[in-house]
Amino acid sequence: MTPLATAFYETDWFTALLYLVIAVIVARVVDYILARRDKAVLRLLGKAPGRAERTRYIMIRRLVFVGILFVGIGIALLKIPEVSTLARAMLASAAIVAGVIGIAARAPIANLVSGVMIAFSQPVRLNDYIRVDDEYGTVEQISLTYTYIRSGDGRRVVIPNEAFASKAVHNYSMGSPGCMITVECSVPLEVDHERVAQAMLEVGQSLAPAPVGKEDSVEVADISGGEVVLRLHAWAADPVRRDEIASDLRAALLRRLASDGLLGAGESGGGD
Repeated sequence: MTPLATAFYETDWFTALLYLVIAVIVARVVDYILARRDKAVLRLLGKAPGRAERTRYIMIRRLVFVGILFVGIGIALLKIPEVSTLARAMLASAAIVAGVIGIAARAPIANLVSGVMIAFSQPVRLNDYIRVDDEYGTVEQISLTYTYIRSGDGRRVVIPNEAFASKAVHNYSMGSPGCMITVECSVPLEVDHERVAQAMLEVGQSLAPAPVGKEDSVEVADISGGEVVLRLHAWAADPVRRDEIASDLRAALLRRLASDGLLGAGESGGGD
């Protein structure tokens, strides 16, 4: 070996190049092992990973590959005195990036903690019928970070577990069976609103009777614009049918007002 070649092998540049080559080889080997994971799962479990699992593992492969290269380049640059300051800055920035990622991951971490809390305190359970914000549905799956509910129209709604710690959650499957529903009726001032209120109460007791310990009721919700707004609070034994029951109450109330000669009353309704 010539003195020139020997001198090159002993330089910091050669050491840095060696570390860089090692980092590339390690990154390639790890990526190859991760890429073989799909075939290993197929061989062991007899089924191919789903699209969601493959998407996650592709992202993991990329992050691992880039991370190994980043660390390898930083270590290689540390061996060169002329750029060692830059290398230290790179490695220091990696710590800053990790801190930023930690801040950005606050929501996933909060979802994870909330998922553990749900498992022990059980504000919702599988097959419970719940409402979060304006979303109604039956709980199908509770994971560590998300809860999946199936709405009445067949949609699958994904709710972050953090919502169960920060928002009001209505669980219609706990406590008394069923849920309250409301139907409103706007009555002109000249119409006998007491008769209308009695008709609303009787319709509610007929189609949506309250369970033991509960009772249907009618209240005066508002007086404005020459009208009295009456609100019926009735009980839906099956929360899943709450909209259907509310619709039946409206239709029955219209028929009752017509038969009682209260044709001046106009009906409008809503659900709780």
